[in-house]
Amino acid sequence: MKESMLRTIEAIIALSATYMAAVTMVQTTLYGKLLDKVSNYFGPSLDPYLSYISIGIIFGVLFLSFTFWRKGDEIWFGRLFNLNMLMFFPAVLDFSTFNWVGLIFDLTPIPGVSGLWVFGVGLLLQVTYLSLRYTVRFRYTREELEGRGANEEDIDAVTRGQVGYVMLLVTLTIVATSIVYVSIPYITQFSADWLSTLPAPHMLVGLFVVVLIAATLIYYLRSQED
Repeated sequence: MKESMLRTIEAIIALSATYMAAVTMVQTTLYGKLLDKVSNYFGPSLDPYLSYISIGIIFGVLFLSFTFWRKGDEIWFGRLFNLNMLMFFPAVLDFSTFNWVGLIFDLTPIPGVSGLWVFGVGLLLQVTYLSLRYTVRFRYTREELEGRGANEEDIDAVTRGQVGYVMLLVTLTIVATSIVYVSIPYITQFSADWLSTLPAPHMLVGLFVVVLIAATLIYYLRSQED
């Protein structure tokens, strides 16, 4: 597999993820609330053009996504992931069991998409970032092998093997995450019955989650140093 093919795959993955995140965002309650405020500020004359605002935003973020892809390194792909997650965040709020945004704004979640849709887009964003991080490293490997004088056929063979590994990793990630998604209602029911017997369950669960996140972050940072 040649580098041009890798770059094409990166472009397809990046633009597809950004498009899905943007389409999801414009169907969320928070986005609709902000659009209503814009409409109220400019008056009824803007109402016929509100749909064009959404289309313009989608094209705008797609252009940003294309620009980030053109940069082609891990830093810019990280920024692409942040952009997609920022657009995806309002959809998470729509399905959050604790409407903390509603404490600040008069906001009653009325999702325009289903929970399964949000799960699918969220999984797509994670898989996108995972894939792009690895394809960048594949291109670095190709450059290193070329610098050592390896021939083109051997380099392409190495890249094919690396792509096969990532496809396996992505498949396992999708399967594992899907199993967790399907299992959540049963886990929630079991946990609720067990936690109800503990004193101050919210504090205990919160403490456990904070410790778990801290431990995971420390492990990740140390792994990057090795």
